[in-house]
Amino acid sequence: MTEHKSTTSRRDFLKSSIVGISALSILPSTVIAGLGHPAPSDKLNIAVIGVGGVGFRNLSNLLQENIVALCDVDWNYGQKALRRWSMAKRYTDFRIMLEKENEIDAVVIATPDHSHSVAAMAAMQLQKHVYVQAPMAHAVFEARRMTETARVYGVVSQVGNQSASGNENRDIAEIIWSGAIGEINEVHAWTDEPKWKQGDFYPTDEMRVPKDLDWELFIGPASKIPYHSTYTPFGWRAWWNFGNGALASMGPHLLETVFRALKLNAPVKVEASSTSVNLQSAPKAQKIIFGFSKRNNLPNLAMPPVNLYWYDGGLKPELPDNIELNSLKNYAEGGVIFRGSKGVLICGPEGRDYTVVINGLPVNMNVEKQLHRIENPYDGGHEHDWVRACKESANNRLMPSACFDTQIALSETLLVGAMAVRMQSLGKKLEWDSAQTRFVNINNYEEFEISHTGDLYIQNGIPKFDSEKTKYNASHFVDQTVRPLYRSGWNQI
Repeated sequence: MTEHKSTTSRRDFLKSSIVGISALSILPSTVIAGLGHPAPSDKLNIAVIGVGGVGFRNLSNLLQENIVALCDVDWNYGQKALRRWSMAKRYTDFRIMLEKENEIDAVVIATPDHSHSVAAMAAMQLQKHVYVQAPMAHAVFEARRMTETARVYGVVSQVGNQSASGNENRDIAEIIWSGAIGEINEVHAWTDEPKWKQGDFYPTDEMRVPKDLDWELFIGPASKIPYHSTYTPFGWRAWWNFGNGALASMGPHLLETVFRALKLNAPVKVEASSTSVNLQSAPKAQKIIFGFSKRNNLPNLAMPPVNLYWYDGGLKPELPDNIELNSLKNYAEGGVIFRGSKGVLICGPEGRDYTVVINGLPVNMNVEKQLHRIENPYDGGHEHDWVRACKESANNRLMPSACFDTQIALSETLLVGAMAVRMQSLGKKLEWDSAQTRFVNINNYEEFEISHTGDLYIQNGIPKFDSEKTKYNASHFVDQTVRPLYRSGWNQI
C-alpha cells in the first residue's frame, strides 16, 4: 500500500480537468461522448472514495472488477477495506488520487452528502464514470451541474439508490399505471428515522482530532467547524453543514417508488412544520407537504395534481378509513400510502411488502409487465447494472436505473423540502419555480425567524424559558442554500 496525503488546499484543484460553467454551453455532447477510457480487459478499473460503511458495501458488490485505488479521510474507519484490498493504492485526498491514477475508469463516491458534488465533478471532467451515494447532492445547483456534466462528457452515472433497481418498485408502478386503484391525488410517506441525534446546536466541548482522521479534508467544501465525535463517522447526517437529516437519508429510498409510479417532476409548492428548528441541525421530527402539477395522462390512468406528505421522527399519517387492517405495524420502519379514487396501495421502504386494498379488502394484482427487471437488485445487482452500462458502447448504451437524469427531480424535491423546514416561520405555502431555482412568492425583504429556547427556570413561582429569536433574510438564505459558496481551497463547481 502507498500512503498519499495532502492538505485541503490543492494548487488549482486539478487545473487541467476543471471546466467552467461556460464550457458546458460550448462543448456539445456529440463531440465529447465516448471519450471514456475502456479498461484493457473486460474489467473496470475502479477507485472508491469513502471506503468505510456504505462504501465498503459497494466494494463488496464489485468483487469482479479491479479495485485499483482507495481513498478515505479516516483510515481507522476504513481499515476493513484496506485489509481486503491490500494491493490497491491508498489516498487521503481524492484530488491527488485522480491526478495520479490515470488508469481509473470509474469512481464510486460514498462520502457524506456535502462532498458528493466536488468529487463527482472532478471525476466526470476526467471522463470517469461515477457511482454516487444517495442523495446525489447537497444543494440544488450541485445536482444540476452533476446532471449536465454527465451528459456533456458522455459518462455513466448511477445514484446509490437501490430502490430504483428494485423489482417491487416496478410491480407497484405497473399496478398504478393499470388504473387498478384509480387516479391518485394524495400520497403519504413516513420513516422512523432519525436514529441519530438531531435538533441540537453544535457541541461546545473541545475534542482532539483522532490521529487517523484528516478533519480538514472531511469538512471539504463546507463551512469550517471544530471537530467533534458527533459528526463522524455517522452523525454527520443530522447537521445542515454535511447532510439534510432524515429527509435526505430515507427520502430517496421511500420516494423513489412514488416518483417512478407517478412520473413526478420537481414540486411547485411546499409547506413545512416541525419540532424546534435551527440553522445548525435538522429538527427531531417534521412534516412536509409537497405539491406537484399534473403530468401527461397514461393510456389507463389520468395524472392529476398530487400532494405528497412526508413524516419523520415518529410522526405518521392516519390510516385510511376503508382499510381493514389493524394498524401500520407491518410498516413500523416506514412506508408509503398511495390513495387512489378506486383503492389504496401500501408498501414499506423500497416498495417492500406492498398491499393493494380495494373496497376495504386486500386483493392480489396481476397486471402487464412493462419494465425490465434487474437481478438481485439489493445484493449487488444495482452496482452490477452500473458496471454493465459502463462497459457498453456509448452508441447503444442502456443507462442504469438510477442515472442522474432519473434522480434529479427526487433530489431537488428533498432539497427544496429541507429549505422550507428552516423557513417555516414565513407561515405560507412556498411556491417553487424549478426553472429559476427560487421561491417566487418570497420578496427580497422578507425575513424568517429561528427561535432559540434555553433552560427552564422559575420566576415568582411561574415556569419560564429563556428564549430569543433571530431573523434572516429569506431570499438571501435561498440563494446561498441553492448554490452554496465553498470555503477557501475548494473550487466552486
